[in-house]
Parts: sequence; structure tokens; C-alpha cells
Amino acid sequence: MRVTDHKTGKADGSPGQIIAGATALQPLLYALVAEKLFAGEAEISAGRLYFCTARGGFTELEVALDDATRAAAVQVAETIGDAVTSGFLPAYPDEGECGRCDYRAVCGPHEEQRIGHKPAGRVEPLLALRGAP
Repeated sequence: MRVTDHKTGKADGSPGQIIAGATALQPLLYALVAEKLFAGEAEISAGRLYFCTARGGFTELEVALDDATRAAAVQVAETIGDAVTSGFLPAYPDEGECGRCDYRAVCGPHEEQRIGHKPAGRVEPLLALRGAP
């Protein structure tokens, strides 16, 4: 079995992505959850995003459940766990991301400029996630 997350927006992503720099966690995380829920009953082979409209181009992005994707899930969990434990959960948007964010009213218009003042060593784990396929 595989888990499908139906999307109605524009397709974003690329074939072969796993977590897309931690911007597309759903396929992998949903597949791992389904694996736990159906343990002993079914084998979960993948998670996928299915952009099921003309706007999304009826695009399918599948993430196989294998050793590489499991390692990516561990990296995400460790990075988030360490951030929570240390109490350092920085807003650290990529260039241009604030213009598309629904939470801009919370952070204000200058978050992209403020990232330059955050301790570089403490954001390395986040930046490592962003480099993940």
C-alpha cells in the first residue's frame, strides 16, 4: 500500500525528492505513520503527493519508504528534537519566502534581514536539512 496526500494547489517539487529541504515532509511522514498503524497487516511502500487538478497538472510525486528516506526522517526528527530541547526555534526564511508566507503579520516585514543577527553555528542543523533532497 501507499499513502496519498491529495493536493489542489500548483505542483511544487521535483521527481526524486525525499523531504525537499524539509519543505515537503508529508509523503514520508504519512508513510511512516501508516507503517506503524498497519504493522503486521500491510506493507507500506511509499507516500506520495498527488496534485489532482489541472492547476497542479495532475502531477504525482512519490517518496519510496526505504533506507535513504528513513535516514531523512531521522535527520528531521533529531533536528526538531534538538531545537525543542535547546529552546532555539528560529524563524529563518529563505530569500523571498516572507512574501509568500501567511504568517508575515506575526514576524513583521523584516525577518529576512534579522536572520543575519542569528548565531550561525546554531542554525547549521536547519541549513543541513534545507540541503536535503
